Amino acid sequence: MLDVSHNFPPKTKALLEPKRYKVLFGGRGSGKSHSVARMLVVLASTKPMRILCTRELQMSIRESVHKLLSTIITSIGMDDFYHVEQSGIYGANGSQFIFEGLKNNTTKIKSMENISICWCEESEAISESSWDLLIPTIRAQGSEIWVVFNPSDEMDNTYQRFVAPYLGELEANDGVYENKDITVIQMNHVDNPWFPEELKKEMERCKVQDYKKYLHIWEGECIADYDDSIIDPLWVRAAIDAHIKLGFKPQGVKSLGYDPADGGRDSKAICVRHGSVVTHGKQWMTGDITTGTNRAFEIAEELKVTDIVYDQIGVGTAVKDYVNRLQGRGQFTVTGFNASSSPEKPEHKYMGDRPNDEVFRNRRAQAFWHLRDRFFNTYRAIEHGEYSDPDTLISLSSEIEDLKVLISELSRIQRKRNNNTQIQIESKDDMKRRGMPSPGLADSLMYAFANPPINPHQESDDWSVAINA
Repeated sequence: MLDVSHNFPPKTKALLEPKRYKVLFGGRGSGKSHSVARMLVVLASTKPMRILCTRELQMSIRESVHKLLSTIITSIGMDDFYHVEQSGIYGANGSQFIFEGLKNNTTKIKSMENISICWCEESEAISESSWDLLIPTIRAQGSEIWVVFNPSDEMDNTYQRFVAPYLGELEANDGVYENKDITVIQMNHVDNPWFPEELKKEMERCKVQDYKKYLHIWEGECIADYDDSIIDPLWVRAAIDAHIKLGFKPQGVKSLGYDPADGGRDSKAICVRHGSVVTHGKQWMTGDITTGTNRAFEIAEELKVTDIVYDQIGVGTAVKDYVNRLQGRGQFTVTGFNASSSPEKPEHKYMGDRPNDEVFRNRRAQAFWHLRDRFFNTYRAIEHGEYSDPDTLISLSSEIEDLKVLISELSRIQRKRNNNTQIQIESKDDMKRRGMPSPGLADSLMYAFANPPINPHQESDDWSVAINA
């Protein structure tokens, strides 16, 4: 087996296990293409292979990876083994690198036989029809398709086909997912031990000048992820350890939000906040509703929370009976959250403007919008020095176990546009239709801030103050 302990980013060692599909995606400077080229050059020297190097459009050999491969052949001292020609690269053992575009060479692609590995570069541009043509063509015994790309739009066929189905697992497992057919690896600049200093300077400039652009170019996020997001990723970034930056401490209500998952590939999740400080956030895929709920209660007991708020819609209804049996276990209030119910305190005015029932479509929209307000207030306090009562802010502890997943989910929650003026947030089903996993951690965070008042008879002109009293 090829030794990848040297000269290859550690994540790429997963490429050596035989799989039908091997997918590398992420941002600039990650070393994806360079690593694949180097690995294929070395692999093809160990046994005869036919490697098709392709992309959606290739009008000339200059638009292919020919130059990259020839440069690597020279850099690792294999000029004597490989014969580099303008139209192809040939190994002394019979290995061959072939270069063709997909879109304008359908007949030629269809007729290709005995392809060992197909390397698809800049795969974000490969259309559904091209994939449907290519995949059955690569049919030799043990043949593989290597897919390399920088994500563009989350609805691109390549992203939907090779990344979206596994996004939840990727976020939970440091950007690597494997099953018997596919290996998916998310690679960014942090995964490249040889990330150039000049690129690092360029990246840092981009991060300061345009954070959303930075997330797309350097962190490999889809452009569409943030087009209509209700919580700006800049606000989320500002909220990390905001209590330390602004000098306030966790105090008051200790609320745990619990999302029991809708089933399938969805994860169960909990978030715990102490006052305005989110101290814990964790998701897990294993176990049924009973074991998941029991685990949430165990965490609540361990952390001595004052409240548990859980999703009571869908699978959550099955949780209700079990919750009733567990009620006496801890000194906390347990409340079900009904996302489709009417807004809390419908007659009270939001921001002194219109009544809540005119502003918000349902309780989910109201609760997420108040969470949005906290992030915005925190951003203004951190970045612009505007004072806000800590009870109106939010701080995400940098010690949260699944902080990276939580940040990603919060930045992808989008507003759902409708024909009236009410604010509506996309549902979990809406997110799944655009290829996004269920935002279990983001939902559990929203539940954690939606606990009822300590005094159920307490009244307030401001719903957000009332629920967090």
